[in-house]
Amino acid sequence: MGLQVCAAFAIWVHFGRVPLAQVPLALAYVFTLWMVAWAITLGVFVAISLARFRTLVGTSLRASASVMWLIPGLMLVASYSPLEVAVGLAVVALGTGLLATSRPPKGGSIPQKPVFDAVDEPLLFAPPEPDLLSRDTLLTVTAALLVQVCIYALASRYPLLAGATVAAITAIWSTMSVAHGVMEPKTWSKTPYAALGVLTTLLFTVTLTAVLVQVEVVQEMPLVKGDATDAPEPPSRTGRLFERLTQVPPPLALPQVATAQPSEPGGSGKQVAQVVDPTPAAEEHVLGGIPGVILRPKGTRTQKPQLTVAGLRYSLAGTQPLSIPFTGEYEMFRTTSGKLPAGASIEAGTPLERVYGTTNGGSMETVAVQTFDPPLDLSHCRKIMVALTSAEQMPLLASMQFVGAEGVEEGGTDLLGMKPAREQTLEFQVPPTNRPMLIRSIRISFMRPLLDRNKNVRIAVERFTLVPAGIGSDFK
Repeated sequence: MGLQVCAAFAIWVHFGRVPLAQVPLALAYVFTLWMVAWAITLGVFVAISLARFRTLVGTSLRASASVMWLIPGLMLVASYSPLEVAVGLAVVALGTGLLATSRPPKGGSIPQKPVFDAVDEPLLFAPPEPDLLSRDTLLTVTAALLVQVCIYALASRYPLLAGATVAAITAIWSTMSVAHGVMEPKTWSKTPYAALGVLTTLLFTVTLTAVLVQVEVVQEMPLVKGDATDAPEPPSRTGRLFERLTQVPPPLALPQVATAQPSEPGGSGKQVAQVVDPTPAAEEHVLGGIPGVILRPKGTRTQKPQLTVAGLRYSLAGTQPLSIPFTGEYEMFRTTSGKLPAGASIEAGTPLERVYGTTNGGSMETVAVQTFDPPLDLSHCRKIMVALTSAEQMPLLASMQFVGAEGVEEGGTDLLGMKPAREQTLEFQVPPTNRPMLIRSIRISFMRPLLDRNKNVRIAVERFTLVPAGIGSDFK
């Protein structure tokens, strides 16, 4: 119990804090497996023990508590680190071994019939070899075959298969060792700290599972915002976990670094590697030592928006659509960061010209940000058309957010890449309001729903078109 409490505290210190949002899901995983194992263990104990049913219920609860280790153990097997895989296999073997060696309290005995054909003479020779179809032979051969299956599963990165074979091998070896007297069976006696031991096991396994769900599952899920009614439904956390346990996807391969090149003004001074890409001038970076990247289009745009000043804000002039060139920047960072972290590298260019990737295989956010100073009043605007250039071959999701002094307003989601055209136009609805809607910036987040989520979206925003409320809905 002391070791489990210390390990839970070490996890808290190492990760800064436990992701509390994942605790309910982790508790559901661990508690469900515990209850299933308890029902099976109780049935076995009732079948082979003459103790009171109330005693068997408490004993089976304590004995089956060891299977709670299987959830974090399997998730460790599904990680990319060989050390974590080894620790995960050990955890799975530990939990299975404790359950396999558990024995119920006897509570009584059935009188046995006397044996009259016992041999009193000492044996001069060793007993005969067991039959090929005996229980020991079949279990030994089965364990040997499972060892080979486990090696194949580990080499092919099938965590669920590897964990299941390790559990089966441990159960076979443990039961055979107990049957032959090599290992003492684990009996459960009444102790005042029994419930506390189960609670500490539950605390530690849920804590570790919540951290692993956040690190191994949530950070690699596609982030979908707004009303994506026509967009494909992204997998849930449980679905994503089963996909990860079925087979671990290959990690992001680091590109071969070519000759060093001088960094951009304000950059991080890292090296650049040429990669094969549809764009001839494309370059690939890996977000390793830097927390994020800010891309600013080359050159200075001198064109100013044709807006009128009303007090300390911009507002639409007239009832005609207004075109505003994109003069903002692009932010690229890991999804787990939530926003652009401090210390991001500032470089020149657009995501259309460069490809970035995360080192841990997690998903990346590509956000185009257009700021307005003074703020822009969109209270008389019905929708915003966004013209951009895309080099993507698969459909993407684009969601818009309006950032004002009072908070963030969602602008909906649109699909990008439904037509094989380089020039694309997106449409976002402005939320209706009866009061001034002062916007300090517009953020457009681009994301891949399924494939290549660990790389940025290759787009370049050209301009915004503000459509007033008086224009018909057929305007494009």
